Amino acid sequence: MAKMGFSAPTTPFRPSSFSPPYFWLCRSYTQLYSFSSWSRVFCRLGDRVRPSGSGLNDDLIVRKQRKSYSTYRDYEINGGQVSSWSYSPLKGPVVRREEDCNEVVDGQFIPEHKATDWAFAGQVHNWNRKRYVYKANIAANLQTLPEEEIAGRLRHGSQERYERKGEGGSKMAVGSLMTKPTCQNGLEDKGYRDSNAEKNNVNGIKESASADEKANLSDSVAEDVSQERTVSESEKARERLSQVYDKVLVVDDISAAREVVRLLTTQYTHLIHACDTEVANIDVKEETPVDHGEIICFSIYSGPQADFGNGKSCVWVDVLDGGGRDIIKEFAPFFEDPSIKKVWHNYSFDNHVIENYGLKVSGFYADTMHMARLWNASRRMEGGYSLEALTGDRTVMENAKSGPDQMDVGKVSMKTIFGKKKMKKDGSEGKLVTIPPVEELQRTERKLWICYSALDSISTLRLYESLENKLKKAYWCVDGVYKGSMFENYQRYLQPFGELLVKMETEGMLVNRLYLAEIEKVAKAEQQIAADRFRKWASKYCPDAKYMNVGSDTQLRQFLFGGIQNRKDPNEFLDEKEVKVPNVDNIIEEGKKSPTKFHKIVLRKPDFVNIKPEKYTASGWPSVSGDVLRSLAGKVSADFDFLDEENDEEQPENMTTKYSECHKANPIAETDISAYGEAYSAFGGGQAGIEACHAFAALCESCAIDSLLSNFIIPLQGNHISGKNGRIHCSINLNTETGRLSARRPNLQNQPALEKDRYKIRKAFVAAPGNSLIVADYGQLELRILAHLANCTSMLDAFKAGGDFHSRTAMNMYPHIRAAVERKEVLLEWHPQPGEDKPPVPLLKDAYASERRKAKMLNFSIAYGKTTVGLARDWKVSREEAQETVDLWYSDRQEVLKWQEDRKQQARKCKLVYTLLGRTRQFPSLKNASSAHRHHIERAAINTPVQGSAADVAMCAMLEISKNERLKELGWRLLLQVHDEVILEGPTESAEEAKAIVVNCMSYPFDGKNILRVDLSVDAKCAQNWYDAK
Repeated sequence: MAKMGFSAPTTPFRPSSFSPPYFWLCRSYTQLYSFSSWSRVFCRLGDRVRPSGSGLNDDLIVRKQRKSYSTYRDYEINGGQVSSWSYSPLKGPVVRREEDCNEVVDGQFIPEHKATDWAFAGQVHNWNRKRYVYKANIAANLQTLPEEEIAGRLRHGSQERYERKGEGGSKMAVGSLMTKPTCQNGLEDKGYRDSNAEKNNVNGIKESASADEKANLSDSVAEDVSQERTVSESEKARERLSQVYDKVLVVDDISAAREVVRLLTTQYTHLIHACDTEVANIDVKEETPVDHGEIICFSIYSGPQADFGNGKSCVWVDVLDGGGRDIIKEFAPFFEDPSIKKVWHNYSFDNHVIENYGLKVSGFYADTMHMARLWNASRRMEGGYSLEALTGDRTVMENAKSGPDQMDVGKVSMKTIFGKKKMKKDGSEGKLVTIPPVEELQRTERKLWICYSALDSISTLRLYESLENKLKKAYWCVDGVYKGSMFENYQRYLQPFGELLVKMETEGMLVNRLYLAEIEKVAKAEQQIAADRFRKWASKYCPDAKYMNVGSDTQLRQFLFGGIQNRKDPNEFLDEKEVKVPNVDNIIEEGKKSPTKFHKIVLRKPDFVNIKPEKYTASGWPSVSGDVLRSLAGKVSADFDFLDEENDEEQPENMTTKYSECHKANPIAETDISAYGEAYSAFGGGQAGIEACHAFAALCESCAIDSLLSNFIIPLQGNHISGKNGRIHCSINLNTETGRLSARRPNLQNQPALEKDRYKIRKAFVAAPGNSLIVADYGQLELRILAHLANCTSMLDAFKAGGDFHSRTAMNMYPHIRAAVERKEVLLEWHPQPGEDKPPVPLLKDAYASERRKAKMLNFSIAYGKTTVGLARDWKVSREEAQETVDLWYSDRQEVLKWQEDRKQQARKCKLVYTLLGRTRQFPSLKNASSAHRHHIERAAINTPVQGSAADVAMCAMLEISKNERLKELGWRLLLQVHDEVILEGPTESAEEAKAIVVNCMSYPFDGKNILRVDLSVDAKCAQNWYDAK
C-alpha cells in the first residue's frame, strides 16, 4: 500500500511534503481501492485496473484527461456508479469540460511521478506506520462484511479496513465508510456517510469560498491532518513503550540497590549485562563527559534469564534526588568487577560519567557501536550508528534472540515520545518541537521516562546478540587464509582497542593556557592588519568595501562576482543589494539624529574585472572558498605596500589607464610573473594585477589566522573541553569508513601542518612537571602499505635502499634526472661529515625541485586513488599532460596498476574490499550508478585497503605499546594518536629508555613481528611539548 500524490508543476516530488486532500492506494490482486483523507471515504475504484504499475498509472492519469486529472471520477461497476477522490494540485484554475461533465482541475501532470515512485516512497518512508494504514499487506486482506458487523468492529478499535456488503458482481453501488482517527486510541466508529453526499458537501464549501478562504481551508486541513498524524504516531509509540514497564524493577533506595548488586555479583555473574546512563547538565556536542554532567538514572539489563523479583529482568536506578551519589557507589562491586561482562553502546561516554563519581569501570566486553562498524563500515549514509538507527533496522536486528520472554520493542527517539510544540506569542502551537530537560521528564513523566531510559539497555543487549551472531557468521580471512570469524577479529583487536581509546581520553593532554592567551593577542592583531590590507585595496574599486566583513562569503561573492548568473537557475542573478555592517565610524545616516549600531553598504564588482569562477557551491553560485582565493593570489606574500592615500580618491574607471601607464614606465617583462595568481590577468596585469594578487594573499592570510583562532587557539582555552585538572579530554572515535580515528571536542586530528603553524600551537600541549612527551611517527606508512599490498618490486627496492623516497621516484620517472644522478651531477641524498657544511654537488631535491614535487604528489595521490582529472586541476595543466606524468609513474610500477584494477573489479563483483587484517568496507551496487558515483566507489576501493591497512598497523602498534609491561613499570601512558603519530607521557628520567621501547613496538606491531614485505620506519623524539618533539 502506498500513498499517492501529485504536486504543483514546479514542485519537486517529495513524499514527505504531501498536502491534503490525498489518496491512499491499496491493491488486492487486480482490484484497486482508495481512501481519501478529505472525505474519509474508503471504496473500490473499478474492475478495469491492470495489475502492473504502469496500468495503475494509465488508469488514474493517462486515461483520465491525459495531462489533467479529476478531483473526482465516476467509476462504473457493472452499471453502477461509485465516486472516489484523487489528489488535487496545489494550484490551478477550476474549469469545465464539455466532453466530461465532471469537475476537473487543469493541473499539469509531472511525467516523473510514476506508480513506481509511489511504491518506492512507501518503502523509504515506511507508510505502513502512518495513521490510516497499519499493515503493509492490508490490500490482500480486505473483507466483505455486513454494515452492522463493520460498525461493531470499529467500536472496539479494530485496525483493519473493511468494505460494505455489496461489493463485487452486484449492480448496487459500493457503499463507503468514514473512518476518522481520534486522540490516543486510533480509530473509532463515526458512522456511515454516502460518498456522493460527502463529495457534494466538500464541493459546496469550496465553491462558496473566496480564493483566500480556499487557501486558508487547505492550510487548515493540512495542519489538522499533520497534527493528527503526529499525535497518532506519538501515542502509538508511547503505547508500545509502556509495555516495557512490567519488566523493569525500579531502585530508588540503598536497601533495594544492595539486593540488586548482590544478585548481579553472585547469581548472575555468568550473564552478559547491558548498561546505560542518562545524564543531565551537559552539552554533549560541546562538552567532554570527563568531569561534566550528572547521572540522573541508569539501567542494567541482564536478559530474560535474570529475575530481580516478580519476573522483572531490567533494573532501573533513580539517582536524581536525595542520596543519588550514595546509591551509585553501592553499585561499585558490580561496575568494578572485571569478571562481570558488560556491553555498552558508546562505552566512552558512559564510562566517563560513571567514573566522575569515583568508580573505576571494569569488565568491558563489547561496544555495540564498534561492532556495528566492523559488521558494516558504510552505514554512515544508511541511517548511521545511533542506537535508534541500528535497532530500528530490521536487517541489523534480524539475528537477535526471539521468544515470548524477549522484549521486542524498538528504540524510539525522545522527540517522538516527549516532544512538544513550542507555543507562539499568540498562544497557538508553532512548528518547532522542543524536549523538556531530562530531569524534568524523570519527575513529571516518570513512568514513561522509566520505560524510555530502561529501553536503552534492553535494546543494547538485543543489538549485541544480533551483531554477535552476524559477526560469527562472517569469515575472517587474511591473505586468503581463514583465521576464524569476524567476532573473533573483534575480540582480538577492536574490543581491547576500544577500551584503550577510553583510557587515552581519560588521560587527556595538559595545555598551557597562558601561552595560548599570548598567541591569541598576536593572532588577532595580525589578522586585523591582513584584513585591513585587503579592505584598503578593495575600497579603490568599491568605496563601501572598506567596511566589508572579509570573513563573509556572501559579501566576498558580491564584490568578486556581482551580477553573475546562477549556474543552476538561469533566471537568477547575483543582484546588487545592501548589507548591514557594524557602524565602526559612527556614521549618521540621512534622516537619523545619531549613529546607529549598524549601517548599510553596497558592494559591487569592478566594471572592468571579469574573474572566471573555478568552483561552484551546491546552490549554483561561484565559490569563494580558500582554494579559490589562493588560486587568485598565487604564491606571493601578503606583505605589500599599496598605493599611497593620495591615489585613494581616484575613480575606479580611471585606474586601468593609470596602471597601464605605470606598466609602460616600468615594464613587467623584467619581473617573473609565474608566482602571481589568476587575479593578475583578471585585474589587467601590470601594477594593478600585482596589487590584486598581494591583496588576495592578505585575504588568505586573514582567513587562515581566523581558522587558527576559531578552531584551536580560542577553544583550547575553554573549560568545556577540559577536566578539573586542566587537561584537554577530546573524544577519540572509530567512525570512519576506512577505520582511521577521528577526534572532536576538540578535533586534535586536524592540527595545522608544521609549515602552516605560524603561532606554534603545538607548543601549548605540554608535559606535566617532571614529565616529558614522546612523539613517535611512522614514515611514509601509506606508501609502504601500498608497496606491500601490490608487491611492487620498484617500490620495495626503493624502501630497502632507504634515503629520500620521493627523489628516487623522480629519478625513476624522468630519464634526464637518472642520467644526472649517474653522471654524479646531483646527489639523491647527502649525509654530512664533521666539518662539512654543504654537499659537493646539488641535491636532487634542490636541482629538480619541480619534478620531485610532482613525484611526491603522485606517490600519495595514486595511493589515495586520485584521478588524472584531479591532478590536472592541481597542476593547472591539461588532462593529457597529467596523464603523461601518471603514465611515467606507472611505467616502473606495473604491479600497482594491476592491483588497483583488481580492487576495482572486486568492488564491482563482490561489493567490498579488505584491509590488511581482514576488515571489510561494503559498497552499493554499481549496476545503475552514475558515472560520478561509480568513479567515487572505484577511488574508495583503491583508497580503503591502503588507508584501512595503515589504520590496522597503527592500532596494533598502540596495542603493543599499551600492553608492554616495562612501559607500565616506568609509568608511561598513551595520550593521543594523530594519523600515523602517537604521543605518550611519562617520567623524564626514563624518557630515552621508553622511546626505544616505543620505536620497537611500532616497528614490530603484530605481536612482536612485522608481517609486511617492507620495514616500518619510525622516527621518535622526546621533549617538554608537542612542537619541540616533532
